[in-house]
Amino acid sequence: MVDLSKGPMETGAGRLYKPQGWAVQIPLAIGAFVGGPAIGWSVGVLMPGLSEGARTFLCVPFALVFFCGYALWLARLNAIAFQTVGRGLLKALFMLIVLRRKPQRLEDVLPSRERLTEMLVRGQRAASSFLAVAVPIAAVAGLIAMFLETGTSLVMREVLVAGGCIGWGWVLSFLGRRGYLPFPEEGE
Repeated sequence: MVDLSKGPMETGAGRLYKPQGWAVQIPLAIGAFVGGPAIGWSVGVLMPGLSEGARTFLCVPFALVFFCGYALWLARLNAIAFQTVGRGLLKALFMLIVLRRKPQRLEDVLPSRERLTEMLVRGQRAASSFLAVAVPIAAVAGLIAMFLETGTSLVMREVLVAGGCIGWGWVLSFLGRRGYLPFPEEGE
């Protein structure tokens, strides 16, 4: 199929990265799962005078970036798969059932190698879902951070909370795009 043993491959659809093995992906996925709340807790520690409840609350936006990002990535992967494979199958079913004709060629039903490579690239690019969900989560978390009672300035709170959420979304997008996080699957 596609040889990625020498690193990323340039395709007509963009750069395709080699997915890392499970020995790399699983620890990083667990680290990302635990890392969001850990970052939120660390942000809370950096704000002196913050109550324990507020410190715990700061874990929520970072965890949401992880969970909502994975959910959006899965939805985008499903859409890409349907667009690439599902349409051809639906067209073939329509031809078989309604028109009582079978497709002339297998290429009318199944995507070409180039389309499959494009699907892989688009699937990796869909990891930007983490950053896409981080922005609105950061906006809401930043608004809430304005009302936290702490000895930290408003600007510093915004940088720590909103900037931290956006930074966390960028890191997860980067890891997902380059194959360090496993593709999400239904039922996970």
